[in-house]
Amino acid sequence: MHRWDVVFVKADEKDEVGHPAVLLSSDDILADHRQLRLNAVVGTKKPPAVKPRDHHVILNGADGLEFLTLVDCSLIYLVRKSSIIRQVGSVTVYRRQEIQRKIRACLGLG
Repeated sequence: MHRWDVVFVKADEKDEVGHPAVLLSSDDILADHRQLRLNAVVGTKKPPAVKPRDHHVILNGADGLEFLTLVDCSLIYLVRKSSIIRQVGSVTVYRRQEIQRKIRACLGLG
């Protein structure tokens, strides 16, 4: 696993499908078997009539997803490595920059 990978994570033990998430932790933390939790932003399937809000970034097939996904950059989640079901792609360079910019803005980091 690497930073910017798009993965599916379980919301709870009963969740078999999972939710798309973008990994934000550094590659050394992702590779360390002693690190059990990772930082990520989580997404949801974008309903057709819903317009993205200022803190959303839209991911699509170029990022490895089968459907348009709204990634919420206003909240960084701590996810367990064991909750990752599968890796499906990697965020494109342009959207990486957009996610970084929106996280900084939402968290007041400049």
